[in-house]
Order: sequence, then structure tokens, then C-alpha cells
Amino acid sequence: MGKKPKAKAEKAEPKDPAPADAADPWLCPECEQDNPCEEAACIACEAPKPAGAADAKFENFVVALVQSCEAVPGKDKLKKLEVDVGGEVLKIVTNASNVKDGSRVVVAKVGAIIDGEPLKKSVVGGCPSEGMLCDSTMLGWSGGGSGAALLPDSFALGAPPPDARPRTDGK
Repeated sequence: MGKKPKAKAEKAEPKDPAPADAADPWLCPECEQDNPCEEAACIACEAPKPAGAADAKFENFVVALVQSCEAVPGKDKLKKLEVDVGGEVLKIVTNASNVKDGSRVVVAKVGAIIDGEPLKKSVVGGCPSEGMLCDSTMLGWSGGGSGAALLPDSFALGAPPPDARPRTDGK
């Protein structure tokens, strides 16, 4: 008996183009060299990475404004927040003691990579939490106190956080 011919698999064409990945390399405007997203300067000519070039380190991390801050009933140190992340309001539960109404903070949104794992929606102290406030260490900043990293009002809501801890003393 002979073998049956195998059916050829048809190649499916994508319906929509894939979204741009924040981990994409960036193109140097000086020498047109492709550079890994984590490089702050061009590997060929050492020109600085242009502002707005993708930085995978801060994918799903954004500047946010605390709109409301209330104690979680029955939980001594927990606060439930509503934060504006630039056109969207998220509910976040935190134990950061330095946060209050009007604080400008950095939020890791669902999908952000924290300690090698993607952040997921969760329930903390019986309250839903759709993200996490970041401290200086999580952001790779040197200096700064304990608690949530606080930013001056000059940082736009929804924008990526700065690469280094900004001065908040007005100098």
C-alpha cells in the first residue's frame, strides 16, 4: 500500500498589523544605526537616545494623579485610591503612608513587569486593585525616601516616568 499525500497547510494572513512593541529597537537619527531599546546612547556613534523612543523598562508605568485617598475599613495601614493615569481612572490599594489627595505618583499598570512577573488585577484588603504605586527602588532611582515615589506637578499624566528621581525642592 502506498502512502497518502500530505495536505499542504495554508498560510494564514494576518487581518490586522501587529501592534508596535515597546521593546522595539530605536533608530539613531545621526547615523541610522538600530539600537536595543535599553541602550541610552547609540552603540555606533554614542548620540543620545531621542526623547520618546521606546523604553521597555517603563512599559505600562505611567505618571498619575491621586484623585481620592481613603482608609480601608478594618485595615490599619491600607488606603484605597482612585488615580487618574491620563484619561483613565484606576482603583489601587496601597500601604504607602506618604500618599494623599493630589499626590502625583508613578503607577505600574496591569501588565507591567515587576520582579520578572506581569502585574495582574488583584484584591487587596477586600478591595479591587488595578495597579501598584511605585517606589524609588522599583524605578531604579537612587535616593528618595520610603513610600511611593512622588513627582512635581510638571510631569504630564499618562506620560512615562523619568529615568531618575526628579528634584522636588524647586532648584
